[in-house]
Amino acid sequence: MQPTDLLYINLLKNTDAKEATSTVLTPEEQQTISALALRHYTSPLLLPYINEPQLHEQLKQQTKQMILNYHQIAHFTFLVTSLLDDHQIPYILLKGISLAACYPQPEFRKLGDVDIYISDPDALKRAKKLLESSGFVPETELSDHHLTYQYTFPKTGRSFILELHFRVVGLYQYEPANRLVDQVFSCASIQSSYQQIHNYNYRVLPPTENTFYMLHHMLKHYLYCGFGIRLLCDFTLYLNQNHTQIHFAQIHEWCQISHITHFYEIIITSCRSYLGLLPFVEKEIHYDEAACRRFLADIVHDRDMGTATSATLVGSGSYETINLLTCFKEGHLQMHVRFPRLGKCVLLWPVLWCITFFCFLKNTYCLRKTTLRHTLRTFRDNNQHVRQIHIFDNSDR
Repeated sequence: MQPTDLLYINLLKNTDAKEATSTVLTPEEQQTISALALRHYTSPLLLPYINEPQLHEQLKQQTKQMILNYHQIAHFTFLVTSLLDDHQIPYILLKGISLAACYPQPEFRKLGDVDIYISDPDALKRAKKLLESSGFVPETELSDHHLTYQYTFPKTGRSFILELHFRVVGLYQYEPANRLVDQVFSCASIQSSYQQIHNYNYRVLPPTENTFYMLHHMLKHYLYCGFGIRLLCDFTLYLNQNHTQIHFAQIHEWCQISHITHFYEIIITSCRSYLGLLPFVEKEIHYDEAACRRFLADIVHDRDMGTATSATLVGSGSYETINLLTCFKEGHLQMHVRFPRLGKCVLLWPVLWCITFFCFLKNTYCLRKTTLRHTLRTFRDNNQHVRQIHIFDNSDR
């Protein structure tokens, strides 16, 4: 990890403006810190440290945009959830303004879209019908865990995206992890909690389940394209605020069953060592410090939600080696994503494999503007990177 990377991470821990004024950065440090803040959408947290006029103005502009966007997304969230509540459709609000409430100021967390989880299939059908009759327009998006809707406010013409989840995260190649996620977040198991935000009670995941969800949300991003520092900030602030309500022994059991214990360990250790996780939270959990530094260096290098380059291939797991069989396994999973219903018929698999491969080649050369060789080489390199954390492997390091 570069010294400026470490400096950037250390500054993120300090959100007290009084303490910030006592920290003096050199012009070169201000340049680097500003670039990282803009890349990771952490300008509001870093603004007190930057006094160079042009850099300060850039961070200030992003901060204004984030504050405005927060209030717009908060209004959109209320529109969606109150519509579901009025029609007695049970839902769970994921991330968004519920996580922003953990920040010193909620507006300091970047918001993108609104994520709603509906675990009951019948309720999901009712929600789809209700949304589409209320001006929400379905969008075509290839996903194995959510439907996408766009809503445009008639008066302003401003459009927002709603992701309607029927699974909390996408599928992994590692089936035990899929089974456990389905079990933990099934309509028979999950009980929503309530969180009051802006004088409205939103249905959210209970703290233990939400911690496990946040872990899998990070893992899915990490396997595919990496993630930025914001998700670690979310995790740190959420645990600091809710640790007394989290059943950590249950988290350990779930991690053991889904074989993501090492990933949990590196997340906890990194957040404790660098981002201000309270020292008594999971104090028995530790991971190799050198590995944590490499892990954080990659995260700082990534953009806000990872480096989804044009050559990135979907990665749903980690493999000992990358060969034709590995690529076939990934392609088979994408076939099920693309054809969730037809994929249940084994007799159709050969045809669906060919269609999936054709679509992959078309997207590779026409949309991503890259080559098959480059894509597979990047997939191999990313897999080697993921293997360093022993994901889906509970063996001793």
